[in-house]
Amino acid sequence: MKSLALLCGGLLCAVAHAAQPITQISTLNHQQAQQLIGKAEQIIRSHNLGGVVTVVDAAGQTLSYDRLDGATLANSELAPKKAHAAVAFGVPTESFQQKVVAGNVALLGNPAVVPLPGGEPVIIQGVLVGAIGVSTPDGNVDAEAAKGALSVLNAG
Repeated sequence: MKSLALLCGGLLCAVAHAAQPITQISTLNHQQAQQLIGKAEQIIRSHNLGGVVTVVDAAGQTLSYDRLDGATLANSELAPKKAHAAVAFGVPTESFQQKVVAGNVALLGNPAVVPLPGGEPVIIQGVLVGAIGVSTPDGNVDAEAAKGALSVLNAG
């Protein structure tokens, strides 16, 4: 009889637990990563440049990487680093450049910091879900392409 009461108590707890609302967390999937890459590449090509675009998830793991014709070794190395920095700190990498220019050179001692434009966090419904990193021969194009890519997901 005692074990029946415990079993019933356990069932009641399970039913009560199942009735609680489930929280869903926004994530970045491969299809969305491809959309970001496509838009960034469209902007890069409009400037007749080559380059590299990388999209990472919230854990900094690569979801998508694409190298355009004319990309350099530096572009291949910098795009993923920009994406990692943007997701690690949840801010655009351009903000690090502004801080260094303002005199905060201590930031340069942190190997996760990339003080160059072109890394943007991807935020969906207020949740940091990943980042995009763009590297071309022109930092202004990097920033334009990374920021412009966010428009395909209404992310920021």
